[in-house]
Amino acid sequence: MALPYTRRPAKRGVFYESTVSASLAPKKKRNIFLRVLFVFIPARGDGVREGIRKVVFTAALACFIYFGSTVGMDLLSEYKAGLTQSELISIIGAQVDEDDPDIQKITKPEAKPLPDYLALYKENNDFVGWVRIGDTVINYAVCQTGDNGYYLNHDFKGKYSKGGTIFADYKNKFDGYDISDNTVLYGHNIMTGNYFAKVSRYYMDTVKNDLSWYEKYPVVNFDTLYENAEWKVFACVLFNTQEKYGEVYPYNNMHDFNSEEEFNEFILAVMDRSVLFTDVDLEYGDKILTLSTCYYPMGEGVDTRCALFARKVREGESGYVDTKKASYNNKELRFDEQRRRYGSNWNGRVWDAAAYLKGYGG
Repeated sequence: MALPYTRRPAKRGVFYESTVSASLAPKKKRNIFLRVLFVFIPARGDGVREGIRKVVFTAALACFIYFGSTVGMDLLSEYKAGLTQSELISIIGAQVDEDDPDIQKITKPEAKPLPDYLALYKENNDFVGWVRIGDTVINYAVCQTGDNGYYLNHDFKGKYSKGGTIFADYKNKFDGYDISDNTVLYGHNIMTGNYFAKVSRYYMDTVKNDLSWYEKYPVVNFDTLYENAEWKVFACVLFNTQEKYGEVYPYNNMHDFNSEEEFNEFILAVMDRSVLFTDVDLEYGDKILTLSTCYYPMGEGVDTRCALFARKVREGESGYVDTKKASYNNKELRFDEQRRRYGSNWNGRVWDAAAYLKGYGG
């Protein structure tokens, strides 16, 4: 039976193309690394808009990786510092042989070191005391070395640490019960709120006319190797460090006063610049404690320091402070850049120096 159509046999050597479009034929895929790479890197064939998108995205990704890694390293550093701090707190009061050569070096006929701190001194002979403010995170060992640079970025054990260690000015003396007239302690102000970050709260809140932070923490505890002591807060000042922005007052370079006049001049200068007035009186012979930290309310371009001043509780005096008598002083003496930005209400001394400073004007 004849078929209704005939089929022509294929000739040898003749290739019959598929009716399927060549464009639909499977292509060789790029290496997955290259495919990912070309998502970020401009390539031939990209339009202008696509090229710009890739450049912007790549730049943003690079910034994210850089700052993310920086923050990550900072957090890791703080985590390690936290472990060190916990360890230091745990060895306060640990038993140490008082005949140990290290301990004998600091044992004096007139001043025996406190047992609580012997283990810390044994751990690091740079240890000179411990500073604490209530239940805040400020609860740190204080060290001192021959310059003010080492403990900016080294922890108590001598390892690199971005947060460093709280340290005393290298010019301060700690000789048994004999300490400087003005002991200056430095600490970083970092975003995690550790070290001396909370010191700036005294200034930050006060200029908002909020004294609740001061009312909660009017006393600083600072112990040396030989003595436990309380210190009553009496002033808080924002100091400039760059001459191009005005006065640079050397609050941290005044460690000992050679006369009552020198002492009075220092207290008057501090109080004239203080945003905080308290009920704490002062007199020649009082020991002063200064806590200093970096603080930039005017932006990092204006390098400023927040300094908190406290007076040592006198022998036989109560550590009680009537915080309700404290007040915000918005008429403080400001440096040039402060006046330029915020104006000034300064019109001479507004506080009664004779009532506040015993023996002054008498």
